[in-house]
Amino acid sequence: MTPAPWQAAILARGELYRVGGAVRDELIGLAGTADTDYLVRGLRPPELEAILSAHGRVVLVGKAFGVYKFTPAGERSTYDIVFPRREVSTGVGHRDFAIQWDWNLPVEEDLRRRDFTINAIAERLPEYARIDPFGGEADLRARVLRMLFPDAFVEDPLRMLRGARFVARFGLTVDPATWERMVDAAPLTRTLSLERVQDEFTRLLGDSDRPSAGIDLLHRLGVLAILLPELARCAGVAQNQYHPDDVYWHSLKTCDASPRGRLVVRWAALLHDTGKVDARQTVHDEQGERVVFYGHEDFSAAMTVDVLERLRYPKNFVSACRRIVQEHMYRYEPTWKDSTVRRFMRRVGRGYLDDLFLLREADCRSRDLDEELVALDELRARVAAQIAAESTLGIEDLALDGNDVMSILGVGPGVRVREALANLLERVTDEPSLNTREQLTRILETWGTDNNRGDNRD
Repeated sequence: MTPAPWQAAILARGELYRVGGAVRDELIGLAGTADTDYLVRGLRPPELEAILSAHGRVVLVGKAFGVYKFTPAGERSTYDIVFPRREVSTGVGHRDFAIQWDWNLPVEEDLRRRDFTINAIAERLPEYARIDPFGGEADLRARVLRMLFPDAFVEDPLRMLRGARFVARFGLTVDPATWERMVDAAPLTRTLSLERVQDEFTRLLGDSDRPSAGIDLLHRLGVLAILLPELARCAGVAQNQYHPDDVYWHSLKTCDASPRGRLVVRWAALLHDTGKVDARQTVHDEQGERVVFYGHEDFSAAMTVDVLERLRYPKNFVSACRRIVQEHMYRYEPTWKDSTVRRFMRRVGRGYLDDLFLLREADCRSRDLDEELVALDELRARVAAQIAAESTLGIEDLALDGNDVMSILGVGPGVRVREALANLLERVTDEPSLNTREQLTRILETWGTDNNRGDNRD
């Protein structure tokens, strides 16, 4: 492959290596799924900066680490370009080390400081000669996750979360020695910044077809109980005849069945039944003794907020996830009137319906409930028909607004205006053809006469 102009300019005076996830992913058969990073040797920083500046836009984003963000002229892709680095211990704690970069350091030394053997592979340009001093390619073929050095997880406990992500994404098995070191270092995950934890969970849920493999790894390590105790405590909580799995495994299977491209749905799937631990009770009635979880969606919605706020997710993301968890226990019947469908849409909120249906679909697929999937398709079709008909779903869709109401009733802002609008919305929900200015005005005038209580201001 002919080097790009900026690559050729570097190669004329130094060495250039392709490193990181792109090399690993190509070797495992997932070309194009990771960003390409480059390592440069033999050039001093001013020389490298001059070359990059002549061929595109360059920004030094980590002076201590020697990291450049480079966007070649005429391209949209931005690459990380770094000098070789080594880690130097500065104390006895897992955070007591410093990163030192050195443009003359052998590439093998840089690879030595990485987390796992599968990530410690480089390719030297222009011939793409592979440099694999720790057997990473063999571990990829064997689907083994192996640490590079015994203190890898003590130095940075986040590596356990990254390992869980690789296990889920690539279908790996953890090497026994690596597993022992993970178990020993698991308590150190308490020291991690929650922003870093959030990023790893986001990538675990977004990168994998079966995130359950990584989540269960964290559970068996004892890490899940530290970082996501709301889910960990669900293990062993038996359900009823409608659920073959305990709450924990049902949650994981629902997450696996949800679309990897919708992070909010994946989180909702993972957390939608966490409240069952608190809501679980045994009742005795005409059906005999049975286990029920009345109101568990309320507990689950509250826990969803706790978890996602703790992990520093944005407020609108937290709100959306809470909403679909709160609404996931709706009961659709084919006998619903169109007005009932409209009220359902209004309660849930038009913007949340698709995600709610994706959650319900994942829940059904996790239990092989084909009949419920048929009912879901019917409800989806009925909702789509209402949207196509531009049905009135909220006060903002009415042909009259608050100012119109005040003018017609001769009142100021207050409770009466809100009550009038709510009444109009109920009438239009039952009969959409009433949503015209003329008909709503007549309805409002009659309502005003029947409810003549004066001007109730707030």
